Amino acid sequence: MTEGRRADAGDPVGASAGAGVGVAVVGAGVMGAAHAAVVAADPRARLVGVASVPDTAAREVARRHGAEVATDDYRTLLGRTDVDLVIVATPDHLHTPIAVEAARAGKAILVEKPLATSLADADEVIAAVEQTGVAAMTSFNHRWIPSYAQAKAAIEAGRIGRPRMAYARKNDRIHVPTTMLSWAAGTTPAWFLSSHDIDLVCWFFGEDRAVEVYATAVRGVLERRGVHTPDAMQAQVRFASGAVATFESCWIYPDTYPTMTDSFVEVVGEHGVVHLDRKDDQVEVATPTEFEYPRISIMPVLHGVPAGALAYAVGHMIGCVADGTPPLVGLAESRRVTAILAAVHESVADGGPVAVAS
Repeated sequence: MTEGRRADAGDPVGASAGAGVGVAVVGAGVMGAAHAAVVAADPRARLVGVASVPDTAAREVARRHGAEVATDDYRTLLGRTDVDLVIVATPDHLHTPIAVEAARAGKAILVEKPLATSLADADEVIAAVEQTGVAAMTSFNHRWIPSYAQAKAAIEAGRIGRPRMAYARKNDRIHVPTTMLSWAAGTTPAWFLSSHDIDLVCWFFGEDRAVEVYATAVRGVLERRGVHTPDAMQAQVRFASGAVATFESCWIYPDTYPTMTDSFVEVVGEHGVVHLDRKDDQVEVATPTEFEYPRISIMPVLHGVPAGALAYAVGHMIGCVADGTPPLVGLAESRRVTAILAAVHESVADGGPVAVAS
């Protein structure tokens, strides 16, 4: 359990010490529900409660997975001594206060990507974690997709030479900002989509650091639908070694596109290249009404049990809390992603290149 776990009050009614890692999930949307399902299926953990505003979705998720508590106030969960780990799965711009309060309550935290949507917010979370010593990680779950992990190993082994260029796109159907996310206007395709790709490319590039960004955005389609956020964004990032990476994010693909997400990453080294095309995860399904490529890398259900990258990432964090081991994704790496994305949005606003804050 976490060293910072509170021991200054008696266990609340229903608490069961020794029943594994007690987990609370804040957020009951698509990702919150997925996290709750993973926790409920992990024999090392116990889903204590779920919080959302309003609490309607929290009650449904809690009922489905046998959690004791459903609430519209996440502080109710932070006050329980049987909660060891808090998973923050709220909209992007709402991560910071919950993560900070959870850390100050002595709870380990797993925050959905991105860590925060400003460098000041990221630093506030990091300061709270450092002050309390709790375990903390951002859920950059793509690091647990086998093909990406294999690419990292190949690059680290020097098989393509030093990386000199990368291109990454992550483009969604318009269903995502218009239907799936009620809060799309509170984020952008870069925060929501490119955060994964920026983490991956920085991971692949190793010690090389981003120093400058030039970015542009396209607007109109979503604004005409009343969703005030860019349709698409593209950013070129220059690294200290002279390497460059381009990040593309768009979420106005037609809903007829055969996959929810079109995802591709390429890393060009001095004498080799790695291609990662994830549109097709080896499954094709044809029905009388559609032809689709189900994405099985992130959140598949295997024989009734959640599997894939999200389950691996959550399971990794549960293990870190149980064993006292450090998480794979350090908060300094998460801060680096936020710094690049903050520069992307500053560049869009200013219309020129922007230095990446250190």
